[in-house]
Amino acid sequence: MKSLSLATAFSVGASAATSDQCQPQNCNDVHVFLVRGTSEAYPGDSISIAKAICDDWKDCSWSSVQYPASFRPTYCSSLHAGIETLSTTVSNYSERCPHSNLVLSAFSRGGQTFGDYLGGGGGHQPGATGCKQETNPPLDPESEVGQKIVAALMYGSPRHVANQTSNVLVGERFQSSWPREGKQLESLNRWTKVLRDYCNMEDPACAGGDDWTAHTSYFKLYSADAAQFVRFSLCS
Repeated sequence: MKSLSLATAFSVGASAATSDQCQPQNCNDVHVFLVRGTSEAYPGDSISIAKAICDDWKDCSWSSVQYPASFRPTYCSSLHAGIETLSTTVSNYSERCPHSNLVLSAFSRGGQTFGDYLGGGGGHQPGATGCKQETNPPLDPESEVGQKIVAALMYGSPRHVANQTSNVLVGERFQSSWPREGKQLESLNRWTKVLRDYCNMEDPACAGGDDWTAHTSYFKLYSADAAQFVRFSLCS
Protein backbone atom coordinates (compact mmCIF):
# COMPACT_ATOMS: atom_id res chain seq x y z
CA MET A 1 0.00 0.00 0.00
CA LYS A 2 1.15 3.53 -0.63
CA SER A 3 2.25 5.80 2.19
CA LEU A 4 -0.76 7.15 4.07
CA SER A 5 -0.49 10.88 3.48
CA LEU A 6 -2.67 13.78 2.45
CA ALA A 7 0.23 15.75 0.96
CA THR A 8 -1.14 15.52 -2.56
CA ALA A 9 -4.50 13.94 -1.84
CA PHE A 10 -6.49 16.74 -3.40
CA SER A 11 -4.25 17.95 -6.19
CA VAL A 12 -7.29 18.49 -8.40
CA GLY A 13 -9.62 19.78 -5.70
CA ALA A 14 -7.01 22.20 -4.37
CA SER A 15 -6.10 23.62 -7.77
CA ALA A 16 -9.75 24.34 -8.47
CA ALA A 17 -10.62 25.89 -5.13
CA THR A 18 -12.72 28.57 -6.78
CA SER A 19 -15.03 25.97 -8.30
CA ASP A 20 -16.78 23.14 -6.51
CA GLN A 21 -17.19 21.44 -9.88
CA CYS A 22 -13.49 20.42 -9.84
CA GLN A 23 -12.65 18.85 -13.18
CA PRO A 24 -9.60 16.55 -13.40
CA GLN A 25 -6.50 18.14 -14.93
CA ASN A 26 -3.62 15.95 -13.76
CA CYS A 27 -3.15 12.19 -13.57
CA ASN A 28 -3.24 10.51 -10.17
CA ASP A 29 -2.79 6.96 -8.92
CA VAL A 30 -6.39 7.04 -7.65
CA HIS A 31 -9.15 9.25 -9.01
CA VAL A 32 -12.71 9.39 -7.62
CA PHE A 33 -15.63 10.47 -9.81
CA LEU A 34 -18.57 11.86 -7.80
CA VAL A 35 -22.11 11.77 -9.20
CA ARG A 36 -24.45 13.90 -7.09
CA GLY A 37 -28.11 13.35 -6.25
CA THR A 38 -31.15 15.42 -7.22
CA SER A 39 -30.67 19.18 -6.76
CA GLU A 40 -27.45 18.77 -4.76
CA ALA A 41 -24.89 21.51 -5.23
CA TYR A 42 -21.54 20.29 -6.53
CA PRO A 43 -19.82 18.19 -5.34
CA GLY A 44 -22.65 16.88 -3.14
CA ASP A 45 -22.53 15.19 0.25
CA SER A 46 -20.56 12.28 -1.19
CA ILE A 47 -17.47 14.48 -1.03
CA SER A 48 -16.93 12.85 2.37
CA ILE A 49 -16.46 9.54 0.54
CA ALA A 50 -13.77 11.04 -1.69
CA LYS A 51 -12.01 12.54 1.33
CA ALA A 52 -12.08 9.23 3.19
CA ILE A 53 -10.70 7.38 0.17
CA CYS A 54 -7.99 9.96 -0.53
CA ASP A 55 -6.99 9.92 3.13
CA ASP A 56 -5.38 6.55 2.39
CA TRP A 57 -3.43 7.50 -0.73
CA LYS A 58 -0.63 9.99 -1.29
CA ASP A 59 -1.54 10.52 -4.95
CA CYS A 60 -5.33 10.79 -5.04
CA SER A 61 -7.86 13.25 -6.46
CA TRP A 62 -11.58 13.65 -7.13
CA SER A 63 -13.90 15.43 -9.54
CA SER A 64 -17.63 15.97 -9.98
CA VAL A 65 -19.48 14.63 -13.01
CA GLN A 66 -21.46 17.60 -14.31
CA TYR A 67 -25.04 16.84 -15.31
CA PRO A 68 -28.50 18.39 -14.73
CA ALA A 69 -29.67 16.53 -11.62
CA SER A 70 -33.14 18.04 -11.86
CA PHE A 71 -36.61 17.41 -13.27
CA ARG A 72 -36.17 19.88 -16.13
CA PRO A 73 -37.04 19.17 -18.82
CA THR A 74 -37.65 15.63 -17.48
CA TYR A 75 -36.15 13.20 -14.99
CA CYS A 76 -35.34 10.84 -17.85
CA SER A 77 -33.52 13.43 -19.94
CA SER A 78 -31.43 14.32 -16.89
CA LEU A 79 -30.49 10.68 -16.40
CA HIS A 80 -29.53 10.18 -20.01
CA ALA A 81 -27.45 13.35 -20.01
CA GLY A 82 -25.70 12.14 -16.87
CA ILE A 83 -24.94 8.75 -18.38
CA GLU A 84 -23.48 10.31 -21.52
CA THR A 85 -21.40 12.81 -19.54
CA LEU A 86 -20.17 10.14 -17.13
CA SER A 87 -19.18 7.89 -20.03
CA THR A 88 -17.30 10.67 -21.80
CA THR A 89 -15.64 11.96 -18.62
CA VAL A 90 -14.43 8.55 -17.46
CA SER A 91 -13.28 7.53 -20.95
CA ASN A 92 -11.36 10.77 -21.46
CA TYR A 93 -9.64 10.52 -18.09
CA SER A 94 -8.83 6.84 -18.67
CA GLU A 95 -7.30 7.60 -22.07
CA ARG A 96 -5.28 10.51 -20.73
CA CYS A 97 -4.23 8.67 -17.56
CA PRO A 98 -3.85 4.98 -18.52
CA HIS A 99 -2.20 4.02 -15.23
CA SER A 100 -4.80 5.57 -12.91
CA ASN A 101 -7.17 3.50 -10.77
CA LEU A 102 -10.73 4.80 -11.08
CA VAL A 103 -13.45 4.90 -8.41
CA LEU A 104 -17.11 5.81 -8.98
CA SER A 105 -19.16 7.11 -6.05
CA ALA A 106 -22.76 8.17 -6.52
CA PHE A 107 -25.81 9.09 -4.45
CA SER A 108 -29.53 8.63 -5.17
CA ARG A 109 -30.25 9.67 -8.77
CA GLY A 110 -26.48 9.66 -9.25
CA GLY A 111 -26.48 5.99 -8.23
CA GLN A 112 -29.14 5.27 -10.82
CA THR A 113 -27.05 7.16 -13.38
CA PHE A 114 -23.87 5.22 -12.84
CA GLY A 115 -25.77 1.95 -12.44
CA ASP A 116 -27.18 2.59 -15.90
CA TYR A 117 -23.70 3.49 -17.15
CA LEU A 118 -22.30 0.17 -15.96
CA GLY A 119 -25.30 -2.11 -16.53
CA GLY A 120 -27.16 -0.38 -19.33
CA GLY A 121 -30.27 1.73 -18.88
CA GLY A 122 -33.48 2.94 -20.40
CA GLY A 123 -37.20 2.27 -20.28
CA HIS A 124 -40.35 3.72 -18.77
CA GLN A 125 -39.92 5.29 -15.33
CA PRO A 126 -42.69 4.40 -12.86
CA GLY A 127 -44.57 6.76 -10.57
CA ALA A 128 -44.81 10.51 -10.79
CA THR A 129 -42.04 10.98 -13.35
CA GLY A 130 -43.78 8.79 -15.91
CA CYS A 131 -41.16 9.48 -18.56
CA LYS A 132 -39.36 7.22 -20.98
CA GLN A 133 -35.59 7.09 -20.68
CA GLU A 134 -33.44 6.57 -23.77
CA THR A 135 -31.58 3.28 -23.80
CA ASN A 136 -27.82 2.98 -23.50
CA PRO A 137 -25.60 -0.10 -23.71
CA PRO A 138 -23.74 -1.50 -20.68
CA LEU A 139 -20.03 -1.03 -20.12
CA ASP A 140 -18.02 -4.22 -20.47
CA PRO A 141 -15.91 -4.75 -17.31
CA GLU A 142 -13.26 -6.33 -19.54
CA SER A 143 -13.02 -3.25 -21.76
CA GLU A 144 -10.00 -0.96 -21.54
CA VAL A 145 -11.95 1.53 -19.43
CA GLY A 146 -13.75 -1.14 -17.42
CA GLN A 147 -10.53 -2.75 -16.24
CA LYS A 148 -9.41 0.53 -14.67
CA ILE A 149 -12.52 0.83 -12.45
CA VAL A 150 -11.45 -0.63 -9.11
CA ALA A 151 -14.54 0.32 -7.08
CA ALA A 152 -18.10 1.45 -7.79
CA LEU A 153 -20.07 2.73 -4.79
CA MET A 154 -23.75 3.65 -4.92
CA TYR A 155 -25.97 4.93 -2.11
CA GLY A 156 -29.77 4.94 -2.03
CA SER A 157 -30.23 4.08 -5.70
CA PRO A 158 -33.82 4.25 -7.03
CA ARG A 159 -33.04 1.09 -9.06
CA HIS A 160 -31.87 -1.01 -6.11
CA VAL A 161 -32.61 -4.74 -6.39
CA ALA A 162 -33.07 -7.01 -3.38
CA ASN A 163 -30.76 -9.88 -2.50
CA GLN A 164 -27.84 -9.12 -4.78
CA THR A 165 -24.26 -10.07 -3.92
CA SER A 166 -23.11 -6.45 -4.01
CA ASN A 167 -25.82 -5.21 -1.60
CA VAL A 168 -24.84 -3.72 1.75
CA LEU A 169 -26.84 -2.88 4.93
CA VAL A 170 -30.26 -4.10 6.11
CA GLY A 171 -31.98 -2.69 3.03
CA GLU A 172 -30.21 -5.30 0.92
CA ARG A 173 -33.33 -7.49 1.02
CA PHE A 174 -35.74 -4.74 -0.03
CA GLN A 175 -36.75 -3.55 -3.51
CA SER A 176 -36.88 -0.05 -4.93
CA SER A 177 -39.91 1.12 -6.91
CA TRP A 178 -38.11 0.45 -10.21
CA PRO A 179 -35.76 -2.47 -9.57
CA ARG A 180 -33.29 -3.32 -12.28
CA GLU A 181 -34.17 -6.55 -14.08
CA GLY A 182 -33.42 -8.70 -17.10
CA LYS A 183 -30.33 -7.91 -19.13
CA GLN A 184 -29.75 -4.64 -17.26
CA LEU A 185 -29.46 -6.54 -13.98
CA GLU A 186 -27.40 -9.29 -15.56
CA SER A 187 -24.99 -6.73 -17.01
CA LEU A 188 -24.66 -4.83 -13.73
CA ASN A 189 -23.94 -8.05 -11.86
CA ARG A 190 -20.86 -8.53 -14.02
CA TRP A 191 -19.43 -5.75 -11.87
CA THR A 192 -20.06 -7.53 -8.55
CA LYS A 193 -16.36 -7.75 -7.69
CA VAL A 194 -16.01 -3.95 -7.54
CA LEU A 195 -19.62 -2.92 -6.81
CA ARG A 196 -21.01 -1.95 -3.39
CA ASP A 197 -24.71 -1.00 -3.27
CA TYR A 198 -25.63 0.68 0.04
CA CYS A 199 -29.31 0.74 1.03
CA ASN A 200 -30.85 1.54 4.41
CA MET A 201 -34.04 -0.35 5.24
CA GLU A 202 -35.99 2.89 5.90
CA ASP A 203 -34.76 4.64 2.74
CA PRO A 204 -37.75 5.59 0.51
CA ALA A 205 -35.62 5.63 -2.66
CA CYS A 206 -33.95 2.23 -2.54
CA ALA A 207 -36.11 0.23 -0.11
CA GLY A 208 -39.59 1.76 -0.19
CA GLY A 209 -39.20 3.07 3.36
CA ASP A 210 -40.65 6.23 4.87
CA ASP A 211 -37.68 8.02 6.42
CA TRP A 212 -35.82 10.48 4.20
CA THR A 213 -33.22 10.88 6.94
CA ALA A 214 -32.22 7.30 6.18
CA HIS A 215 -31.71 8.37 2.57
CA THR A 216 -29.27 11.13 3.48
CA SER A 217 -27.30 9.48 6.31
CA TYR A 218 -24.95 7.27 4.30
CA PHE A 219 -22.03 9.66 4.19
CA LYS A 220 -21.93 10.32 7.93
CA LEU A 221 -22.08 6.62 8.71
CA TYR A 222 -20.29 4.70 5.97
CA SER A 223 -17.45 6.79 4.56
CA ALA A 224 -14.87 4.70 6.41
CA ASP A 225 -16.46 1.49 5.16
CA ALA A 226 -16.31 2.75 1.57
CA ALA A 227 -12.66 3.74 1.97
CA GLN A 228 -11.86 0.30 3.36
CA PHE A 229 -13.55 -1.36 0.38
CA VAL A 230 -11.47 0.72 -2.03
CA ARG A 231 -8.33 -0.07 -0.05
CA PHE A 232 -9.00 -3.81 -0.27
CA SER A 233 -9.82 -3.55 -3.97
CA LEU A 234 -6.53 -1.80 -4.71
CA CYS A 235 -4.40 -4.03 -2.50
CA SER A 236 -5.87 -7.42 -3.39
